[in-house]
Amino acid sequence: MVFFLSQRKYALDIISDSGNLGCRPAFTPLEQNHHLASDDGPLFSDPKPYRRLVGRLLYLLHTRPELSYSVHVLSQFMQAPREAHLAAAIRIVRFLKGYQVKGFC
Repeated sequence: MVFFLSQRKYALDIISDSGNLGCRPAFTPLEQNHHLASDDGPLFSDPKPYRRLVGRLLYLLHTRPELSYSVHVLSQFMQAPREAHLAAAIRIVRFLKGYQVKGFC
């Protein structure tokens, strides 16, 4: 017996809920020389949306292992996320959108 697990609808829900249905897709999930650990931009007053998005991306890793490094980096900032961290999370969502278009999800 063979099982195929697909989280296509779940990925589409993440794209839709983040408001990125009309955005251009990204070709990579994270910038090559990111400096997220040394970013000292402003903190979010309410980090719940960031935590929710990263949590949803963590769940998506069961079927999308190519996102492991990127989501791991973002999960390190759950306690005190900054604007650059949310921008990186949105880039991962834009990467998902590119794969949705290509039909790999």
